[in-house]
Amino acid sequence: MNILLKLLVNGIIAVPGLFWSGTSLGFAFIVSIIGSLLAYALIDAYILPRTNNTFASTADFLFVFAFFWVSSYAFAQPFVLSGLFLTAFAITVVEYFYHSYLQHHGVHHSKHPG
Repeated sequence: MNILLKLLVNGIIAVPGLFWSGTSLGFAFIVSIIGSLLAYALIDAYILPRTNNTFASTADFLFVFAFFWVSSYAFAQPFVLSGLFLTAFAITVVEYFYHSYLQHHGVHHSKHPG
């Protein structure tokens, strides 16, 4: 259920953001789904339980921005770098609240945040 929420919320932000940044609509859908799944596995399931929300959100921003940039470049999609940056930033803001939700509904920390 947590992964579905992440896919939905990130898709609502990433697809229009990537499309506005100049990529094709199909590319935006595919990159949104793959990026969300990778971010869930790497950041939400691995980094967040071992660190705190601020660190995990920063990792989310760096990962999402780099993933969007590399994917757009690798698949020869036209893009505006500032659009990718703003889209990654918007996703990071939402991820901060998503991480809070996860922390209150099942993600257990091996270390105390802070």
